[in-house]
Amino acid sequence: MPITSSILSWVLGGLALAGTTHAQFNGVATTYGPPDGESPQGGNCALMTWLDFAPRFHAALNDKQWSSGVHCGRCVLVTCTDPRCTSRESVLGQVTDRCPECAHGDLDMSLPMFHKITGYNTDRLTIHWDFVDCPVSGGVQVCAKSGSSKHWLYIQASNAVNGVASMNINGAPAPIFSSAYYFMSQALGVELANTVVSMTSHGGDTIDVKVQLEADKCTQIPQQFAKETTHRSARDAPTCTYSTPCHS
Repeated sequence: MPITSSILSWVLGGLALAGTTHAQFNGVATTYGPPDGESPQGGNCALMTWLDFAPRFHAALNDKQWSSGVHCGRCVLVTCTDPRCTSRESVLGQVTDRCPECAHGDLDMSLPMFHKITGYNTDRLTIHWDFVDCPVSGGVQVCAKSGSSKHWLYIQASNAVNGVASMNINGAPAPIFSSAYYFMSQALGVELANTVVSMTSHGGDTIDVKVQLEADKCTQIPQQFAKETTHRSARDAPTCTYSTPCHS
């Protein structure tokens, strides 16, 4: 899902109005995967749901910025800065994977995303990018990993406008599982239907909610995090839900 000129004007206007600067990164773009993209489900993030454009427009984050997978599911807006590029279009993608061999600032992207940004089908080309608000619709989705029960519970948050940086489950801090994007409950013995979750976004916004979870399913809550006005962001677009997943 590339950012059109009208949407890009809107996001850059929002950034100017904010009057503050958000962290931005420079690095090298590479590409992997089949020519038409692929399901993000197999990426290191192990996402249970994803945005509708993610099968074609997704990125693997470099090892230095992986941070135990805490950026999984976030959106990035990428522009080519290499003089060889035939495109200067800013393109939106979702972080779904990890690139162990990539240096700080690098992104390894699906081929449709790489081609849209650079005009190339392969090469190593310089880029500029930053994290942006995702074009989500509706509330955050709280997902329980397959096999979860009151004795063992891993939770993943999805459809979050700027991602989830930390989580408490049933009143206790839940460390992140470093090889996939799940927060691990340390307070066990609570029925899934009575799970209490406190989630904090990368923007510092917190949602406290009681969720009726089911193993291997995502439950959409009414609440959504506030958008970060210091980000370049994208307008609302359809998202995948557990009941209508992109991989169905």
